Amino acid sequence: MNNTGDDRRVRKTKKALRQGLVALLAQKNLKDISVRELTDAVDLHRGTFYVHYRDIYELYDRMWQEMIEEIREIFRQYPAEELSGKPAPLFRAIMEYAWDNQDLCQMFFGPNVDQALARELTHLVEEKIQTDWAVLFPGTMLAREEYLRAYVVEGCMGMVRRWVDTGMQESPQQMAELLELVITAFSKLSVPGEGR
Repeated sequence: MNNTGDDRRVRKTKKALRQGLVALLAQKNLKDISVRELTDAVDLHRGTFYVHYRDIYELYDRMWQEMIEEIREIFRQYPAEELSGKPAPLFRAIMEYAWDNQDLCQMFFGPNVDQALARELTHLVEEKIQTDWAVLFPGTMLAREEYLRAYVVEGCMGMVRRWVDTGMQESPQQMAELLELVITAFSKLSVPGEGR
């Protein structure tokens, strides 16, 4: 028996629920969204929702956990040792993921996102920078590393936020090249007060 049709239907249903939740989160907080409101918005029966999720919070949590794991997997695919000091391929993979998941990006940068989850994603990026920076750019960020790392992370997140907020007009490749240009330039800056 072939379950391809069933699998496709399940994926389509979950995608509709995800997109519906993202659209509602642009208007209100998660705690103010009911299952009925969501299923009405995407033209599904409430029973269909409950086949897949216990409640709105489970749907939201699964969306986040899937996104975090997919980003972790992208990071694993691009170890610093293989980038030869040029992180554009990693940035391109992240930007392509963002491009393919614009609804999640809009939710992440939207006004009603859970800040604990936003911090989790930021922490993931910080970990990647912490482990890879010395390999990508040997001899940089010798002291005051936590400040510089915070600056780089917030700068990258700010650039991606701007890209999402302005409708992702640049291609993932263009954004990857811009991020690499900024990061590479930053890596060449000297740190004031070193050697004191």
